[in-house]
Amino acid sequence: MKLTKIERGTDVAAKIKMAVVAVLMRERVPDIARMLMYRPAFFGKPLTAYLQALLRGASEWTIGERELFGAFVSHCNDCAYCHASHRAVAVRALGADLVDAVFRDWRSAPVTPQVRAVLEFLELMTRGGPIERSDVERVLESGVTDAGLQTAAHICIVFTVINRVADALGFEVESASSLAKSADHLLRMGYRTY
Repeated sequence: MKLTKIERGTDVAAKIKMAVVAVLMRERVPDIARMLMYRPAFFGKPLTAYLQALLRGASEWTIGERELFGAFVSHCNDCAYCHASHRAVAVRALGADLVDAVFRDWRSAPVTPQVRAVLEFLELMTRGGPIERSDVERVLESGVTDAGLQTAAHICIVFTVINRVADALGFEVESASSLAKSADHLLRMGYRTY
C-alpha cells in the first residue's frame, strides 16, 4: 500500500529533499529514502546510524560480505526490494560471479568456510527453524568469532524488520539504473546520508 505522506513527503523540508534527490539521481526517489524522511526521528537518524555502524563499522566481515548477508536474509524473507537493493551493492563489492553463485546455491558457491557457515546460520535464523547450541558451535568452529556471529545475527534481525516494513508499504524494486546509482552511493557514502 502506498501511503500518500510517504510518497509525497510530510513537510516542506522532506519535499525539498526528495526533489533534490530526484534531480541528482535523475530517477524516482527510492522508497527507502522516502520512508526514512517520513519519520526521521524514528526511521531516519537512529536507523541509519545503526545501519552505518553495523554495515560499515569495524568488523571481521568486509562491506561486501555484510551486504551479501543483508541481501541473503532479504532473499530468504522473499523481500524483492531489499534483496535487489543489497544484492546490487554486494555485486559492486564482491563481483557478479560470486554473488550470482551464492544465490544459485550458497552451499557450492566459492566463498570462505566462514561465509558459508554464516549463510547456513542466517537461513536457519530467517526461516524460523529452532536454533540449537550445535548450530552456533558449527559457525564458531568454522573460524567465525563471537563478534562476527553477533554481527551476522544483528544483520539478520534488522533486515528482517526492514523487509517487513518494505513489503507492508509496497516498496517497488528500483530500475536497473537506479539500483546501480544507489549501490554506488551506498558503497561510497554508507548509510549516514539519510
